[in-house]
Amino acid sequence: MALRWGFVSAGKICSDFAACLRSLPEDHKVVAVAARNLDRAKEFAKIHDVPQAYQGYNKIAEDPNVDIAYIGSVHNYHYEHALLMLQHGKHVLCEKPLCLTEAQAKGLVAEAKKQNVFFMEGVWSRFFPAYQKIREIIGTGQLGEVKLVIANFGDYALDVERVCTKATAGGAILDKGIYAIQLASMVFGGQKPTSVSSNGYLLDTGVDGISSTVLKYPNNAMAVLNSSISCDFPNEAYIMGEKKKIKICFPFWCPTKIEISEANDKIVEVHEFPLPDIKWDFNYTNQAGMQYEAIAVGNYIKEGAKESPLMSQNESIVIAGIMDKARHDLGYYYDDEK
Repeated sequence: MALRWGFVSAGKICSDFAACLRSLPEDHKVVAVAARNLDRAKEFAKIHDVPQAYQGYNKIAEDPNVDIAYIGSVHNYHYEHALLMLQHGKHVLCEKPLCLTEAQAKGLVAEAKKQNVFFMEGVWSRFFPAYQKIREIIGTGQLGEVKLVIANFGDYALDVERVCTKATAGGAILDKGIYAIQLASMVFGGQKPTSVSSNGYLLDTGVDGISSTVLKYPNNAMAVLNSSISCDFPNEAYIMGEKKKIKICFPFWCPTKIEISEANDKIVEVHEFPLPDIKWDFNYTNQAGMQYEAIAVGNYIKEGAKESPLMSQNESIVIAGIMDKARHDLGYYYDDEK
């Protein structure tokens, strides 16, 4: 029986994920979509052949035909919407960032455990074949001890109101930086850094325009993570060990190519991973790769798992804590934090 999805929001990211689910018709079906505006929900339903369109997200929570809720709403609503779905006993896949603070992340994890349902932050990067290969390479010791991760994610977005506004939890760290943070966290086993320090500047709106965050880990390992909504970066990442290094080619958060190098940047291996062939005009880069995440989530739920070993609930809490400290170092506080 197909896993039945209810969509919380009808935005661009939801449209892309719906297209990926529709490419897996035997195992997944979008049965309902909700939006604040009923016309928008109906338009989404028409495009993606969804049988039920609702105005108001509580309708998804109350729909007995929905097995799992996909939270694709704006950042500042993630906690509210995920909590509502969990309280109604739905499995939940919530887009990143999971929520706005470490305290909120802990609250959602506690509720998921109370309800005994599957719950995961939608860090889709973790399910790409390239990331699987990276974990394999690190695990074999081919790189030697990993000492440094460098990741850059910057796109000019000062013309996107949501990204530049504190009320919608905008800013470089929350919108871009989470991808760099999750990479470092994966490489270093999801452990909590021994220190977090961040520098950068705030826009007039109070959110960070550019940030540079340094994470320190045991055994003198480090990560240098740069994010921006004020200018474009090369958007590549590097994992450097004592013997070799990995370059995750653009776009590092949804990659199709990695390179392994020795000293003097001599490339010794290249691995390429074509995306799933999905006939859809996607809104964002390499979104066909959301199919990997969909397949994994479906398998977890079939197996009765309550979380993913590739993106654990505890690691989501650790990442939320890193983002809290990074924001506060820059003077970025939400109004209710002061």
